[in-house]
Amino acid sequence: MINTYLLCGGPSSEHDISLRSALNISKNLNKDKYKLKIVYVNKKGCFSKAFDFYETDDEFDLVKDCKDNLLESISDFLLDIKDLDKDKLMIIPCIHGTYGEDGTIQGFLDCLDVAYIGNGLLSSSVCMDKVTANDIFEKNKLSQARYLYAKKDSFDDNFIKKCVEYIKFPMIVKPSANGSSVGVNKAENIEDLKEYGKEALKYDEKILVEEAIRGQEVEIAVIGDINPKASRPGAYTTDHVFLDYDAKYFDKSTKEALPYEMDEDDEKRLKDFAIKCYKACDCEGFARVDIFYRDHDFFINEINTFPGFTPSSFFARLCEISFGLNFTEVLDLLIDEGFKRYKKGVLND
Repeated sequence: MINTYLLCGGPSSEHDISLRSALNISKNLNKDKYKLKIVYVNKKGCFSKAFDFYETDDEFDLVKDCKDNLLESISDFLLDIKDLDKDKLMIIPCIHGTYGEDGTIQGFLDCLDVAYIGNGLLSSSVCMDKVTANDIFEKNKLSQARYLYAKKDSFDDNFIKKCVEYIKFPMIVKPSANGSSVGVNKAENIEDLKEYGKEALKYDEKILVEEAIRGQEVEIAVIGDINPKASRPGAYTTDHVFLDYDAKYFDKSTKEALPYEMDEDDEKRLKDFAIKCYKACDCEGFARVDIFYRDHDFFINEINTFPGFTPSSFFARLCEISFGLNFTEVLDLLIDEGFKRYKKGVLND
């Protein structure tokens, strides 16, 4: 049996989505192969005591009391795993957004020299910070929207003028490091740009302003390290001006296209493009690559290094229609990839 610890919750704006993902993982993990323990992380970053999986349909049943002392709460987790065989220990850091996808939890787990699924510190932090990711895409000559960025102290009339001249309206205004489209808006004029820039700066110290690509956003699931595989594309259609938080998780009018049908040659080129973007950011294990598709051309939007695993999320479902794997088998594959990564790690040499 592999001792498996599922971390969920966390301090980001995606706390509740993390719980929903974790509940779905816990229900689908093969109990004959994995001895599952769950650790809830509250909005202050404190860890709960590890608890056994039990049947529930309410993700908020995963919310547990945590000690107020942050270091003491984490020490309880360390004591829980300290005597376990590291070759049979796997962490699933199911924490979306800040703390979970920005390299924070990955760096912590690297220091502990334990295996975990998904991307490491570098690729997580690079992809979480959209400005850094955009710079890397540009360096690798990967097609993307025109963009500019500013920190709080440089979001001024001069920056706004540059945006109007270089990007032109409409523009997408977003926090550089946040997830699930929280704090993201479409600016149609200078007043919008000023208002939405201030809103985005509530979520991060740096904002990104991008050209609004008029096209269909498609999602690709990518799995693997040296020779990654890309799934068929999936897409949402929505009445919202773009696929925002409400459209993704709550709006009943949002429709799914799984798979999203396109010209066979375009789909092949799309998969190749997704893998190039994945490799450019040094991703490993798995990720979801979001791409705009317009008139047979592709524009990278972003890479999500720990995509949603809720019942409605696309990642696992794309794997099923593309690779013939059910969710339990997808989790097996991601855990296998996590062990491969661990065994080649510096501390484990």
